[in-house]
Amino acid sequence: MKRECPRCFLELVPEVLKRGIWKIEIDKCSSCNGIYLDKGELLSLTKNKPLHHLTTAHLGVDSDSELLCPSCGSIMDAEYPNGVEIDVCLSCNGVWLDNEELEKLRSIDPSKLEQLSPEKIAEIYDAGGQVTYTGLFGWLFRR
Repeated sequence: MKRECPRCFLELVPEVLKRGIWKIEIDKCSSCNGIYLDKGELLSLTKNKPLHHLTTAHLGVDSDSELLCPSCGSIMDAEYPNGVEIDVCLSCNGVWLDNEELEKLRSIDPSKLEQLSPEKIAEIYDAGGQVTYTGLFGWLFRR
């Protein structure tokens, strides 16, 4: 299926990135250098599990992105891990990264993303989702 850049509307070009022994095919815009990652590819490229959870399990329903998903055409949600704005599809969990954002995400310490912000917890709660707690809160709420 032909995918188009959600910013430039040009056809995305497949590009293979090597991560150790693995090869990951991403879709890249030749004009703005943005990239589209299918579900799970962000985890493969960053090895950051809390970031992966933010774009999958902890994804809310508020759509404050102006972009449409290059893969399925659904609306995307803007997420801000450590101040980096990324766009995540609410339907297929694909991720759109603007130029240089992958490098910024790779430099984020996973421990800084383990605690959800109060705003994110409220968004998940409003969506009817369950928020998992760790530490003392986890012990208290599991009782």
